[in-house]
Amino acid sequence: MGKYKFIISGGGTGGHIFPALSIADGLRFRYPDSEILFVGAEGKMEMEKFPLWYRITGLPVAGFHRGEIWRNIMFLPKLIRSLMKARKVVKEFRPDAVVGVGDM
Repeated sequence: MGKYKFIISGGGTGGHIFPALSIADGLRFRYPDSEILFVGAEGKMEMEKFPLWYRITGLPVAGFHRGEIWRNIMFLPKLIRSLMKARKVVKEFRPDAVVGVGDM
């Protein structure tokens, strides 16, 4: 078996983080030489809860607030920065597969 590279993205709550960790552990068991990179949101739970044996990088993402429109002032700039950083992460890491966990 060759060395594979995987990106796993998602987080925000334990309902997303723990399935992501289970997927990573399964991939690591199946492909022990694989490289796994987590991509999550800066300042969120996943940035401090992921075990030290997995690499993680954060994106400056922000949610869209329907009720409080004034809170969306930074939404567009953060979205643009997140897209640019995500593109850079994928381009530099060159994954064989990407797995997303969370809501759609």
